[in-house]
Amino acid sequence: MKKWLLLSGIIILTTLQLTWPAFLVFFHCKPDLLLVFAVSLVFYLDLKTALIFSILAGLAKDIFLPLTLPINAISFSVWSYLVYRLSRQISCEEDYVRLGIILIAAFLNNIAGGLQVLNSGNIVPPGIFLRNLIIPSVYSAALSPLVFKFIERITG
Repeated sequence: MKKWLLLSGIIILTTLQLTWPAFLVFFHCKPDLLLVFAVSLVFYLDLKTALIFSILAGLAKDIFLPLTLPINAISFSVWSYLVYRLSRQISCEEDYVRLGIILIAAFLNNIAGGLQVLNSGNIVPPGIFLRNLIIPSVYSAALSPLVFKFIERITG
């Protein structure tokens, strides 16, 4: 039953991310709710289940992108595994530690996405690159407590 709720959570967050309200968009940047969902599953579930749902969340994001490779499915699972390894080394019980981990994961994921855009031959000015790097990362980290509460209710 819990797995169906997590799958419906992926569908809800995908829909919310695609139809993000225009008045909540800052400088043409939206938060990456699926990344926050995938990484924060590590805090509440075992590694195997978190990796499976991280791959599903990445595939849900990749479906709506014009890329040929499932880069988000790969990167979400890598971030989840690395956060799992990190959570075994440090205590992740405090919310500010989780916020910091989400911020770092979002920042690194946005760097990888930006480098992929540059590698595809598109020219992106440095100011736009930095805007697309910093604002969505901070925005995702700021909204992550809402996703934490959502996952806590599902995994209850």
